[in-house]
Amino acid sequence: MDYDRYEIEDDSYYLFTCAELKAREYEFVERARFERMLESEDMDSFLKVLGETVYAPFILDISSKSSFEKVMMDSYGNILRYLEERLRDEHRMLSHILFFEEILHNMKVIFKSVILEKDLSSLFIPVIYDWDQLARAYSSDDHKYADKFTGKLMSYLKDILEKPGEKDYRKVELGFEKFYSGEIAGIAADLNRKMISEYISQRIDLINIENIYRWKQMGEKKGFGEILHNGGNISLNILKGFESETMDYMVRELERTDYGDIVIRGAQYLTTDCSFSSFERNRDLYFLEYFDNFKYSTSNLEKIFQFFLKKKIELGNINILFTGVLYNAGRSNIKCKID
Repeated sequence: MDYDRYEIEDDSYYLFTCAELKAREYEFVERARFERMLESEDMDSFLKVLGETVYAPFILDISSKSSFEKVMMDSYGNILRYLEERLRDEHRMLSHILFFEEILHNMKVIFKSVILEKDLSSLFIPVIYDWDQLARAYSSDDHKYADKFTGKLMSYLKDILEKPGEKDYRKVELGFEKFYSGEIAGIAADLNRKMISEYISQRIDLINIENIYRWKQMGEKKGFGEILHNGGNISLNILKGFESETMDYMVRELERTDYGDIVIRGAQYLTTDCSFSSFERNRDLYFLEYFDNFKYSTSNLEKIFQFFLKKKIELGNINILFTGVLYNAGRSNIKCKID
């Protein structure tokens, strides 16, 4: 990738915030401790290593509940409060970019709850809004329960679900995912930070690549039209051109893009236990490296985003490790999800 096309300007407004986050980098769990947690023979040895990190205060709660979920949710809440307190008004929507996947997940939980007529709140991830807030926003059409962006997502779902006639709910879900990607790209553009906007374009590229990998692996006969999202850097016409090509050909062509490592490793592990876990892990590594190329800058929105993206990835990796040790999963299986 040509990183020279970016000009990351420092913003004195964020000087104190970035200095504070720089001082907090000790919080990140170093590689050696991750390796020790991976090698843990049982939960006691895992928690002993975890107790040597910034997560030490949570050990008793983790042990008693046999879950890392509360730590993740509390940490997400802390991140959101921090961003709410520190960001300029025009940058507040950065939290929606950071929690891209969780917000999409929550909207799909609302969607499935409506069509199944079931309370699926146990599947909900409380970020930005809690379950009751979004449920009220959907049922009442009152946007005082949600921001304009979330209200627009709700309206899209409601308009489709309330139309008369039979529906193919899988098509509805795929259509919503595409609509969501377009809207989140608009949010990124409104921040007027090229690097953040490019981050979302790259995420959309990787969503498209992963989707066509899955389509190919599953032997779907339908075209790629339903699964490709607008807003990425790779032309949809190029991606659609792979419909009738072999997987090997597609990988060779995509290898030439900025995502070469992800493409190659994703294909290598496609039929193994690692499968798409390797794809997702290499995607995370790609974005950590992407933001790290601008470490020479001092104080700006990108530095803040980078810190909390890294924290989110770390929390996800510890949760994978914890769950794997708890259920005595094969270490090679766990490793491919976090390595």
